[in-house]
Amino acid sequence: NKDFVNVESVQDKKAAVREAILRLEAPALEGKSRFAEDPEVQAAVQQVMKLDQANSDHLNREMASLKESVETQTQTGTRLRRVHGAYAQRQTSASWQAVT
Repeated sequence: NKDFVNVESVQDKKAAVREAILRLEAPALEGKSRFAEDPEVQAAVQQVMKLDQANSDHLNREMASLKESVETQTQTGTRLRRVHGAYAQRQTSASWQAVT
């Protein structure tokens, strides 16, 4: 008889656990999580959003810096090509004048 009471107690606990699991696994209602009103969940979501925004801001700054660096390198490359071209033209002219 004592074993039967223990079995009943275990069955009740199992049913309570099953019910709690079903509540946790229940689908969202009207497109909104049933945990959305929980202050701890809201705080965690806000923290994640702050981290995400900070990461996004950091990436934007890095990309702007890289873009500026590329622009500078492009301008430097253009100047070098122009200087090289001008120097090559003057060298050709100087060689021609020296020969004639």
